[in-house]
Amino acid sequence: MIIEGKRPGGASWWGIVAERARSCGWQLLAVVAVAAVAEFVVELATYVVPQDETGRVARVVLFALLSACEYGLAMRLLASGPRSAAVLRVPPRQLGLMALWSTLLSVSALSDLLLVLSPDTVLDLYRGPQWLVVMLLALLGGAVAAPLPAAVFLEGGGLRASWRLLRGGWPTALRLCAIALCGAVAELLVQELYVDVFFASDSPFLALATRALVIPLHFALLLALFATYLRSPAARPAAPLDGPPAGQPSAYPPVDAAFGR
Repeated sequence: MIIEGKRPGGASWWGIVAERARSCGWQLLAVVAVAAVAEFVVELATYVVPQDETGRVARVVLFALLSACEYGLAMRLLASGPRSAAVLRVPPRQLGLMALWSTLLSVSALSDLLLVLSPDTVLDLYRGPQWLVVMLLALLGGAVAAPLPAAVFLEGGGLRASWRLLRGGWPTALRLCAIALCGAVAELLVQELYVDVFFASDSPFLALATRALVIPLHFALLLALFATYLRSPAARPAAPLDGPPAGQPSAYPPVDAAFGR
């Protein structure tokens, strides 16, 4: 059960975020923290160990799988609650789908892969007049990828389900796009700050503390994505979330019917 008894805030978007944060916030924070540590270890290893072309491709794939694991555990935790043993049983097929589609929808990940094959092409893409097209594709990919974790791990679907959620209603679409844009900009700023501190400061602890800013960022983004999914009129959970039969819309009033709450 997502909410027992009275739904806080009349099942508003903020009410769902607050309830989930109270109910399983520490567990969600642990999932995000472990994922952040794992990604940091992989990133650190790339600086220590010389990377050939195969190693760079493996790095992109490993980051995609780590991200998929984080989203999978988080979505199932938010949907089932911290006491459900099913949270840890994320189907490998869903992890693979999430890793594949998130990579194909990420201009950054595709650039890293293309950088292995043709570095000059990547530089030309970002330096030439076509950089605007690249940025537009990045925004479109981010918008489609925003509901992807819910589509994969709560509905068992893929890109088609993600697209259905995005176009399920313009208020939901605006909220998903805002979450994706804010998340991408915030993560880029954290990365830039971490690089600056890493090279400018003599304290490794200060650099680690800066890097750790991704933990509250991902924590907030996951709660926001989950609440937006529950309030979407296009939500079709594969398993009951708050009482409705499988395949039926969410029991929460759609955000499109109460936009701004």
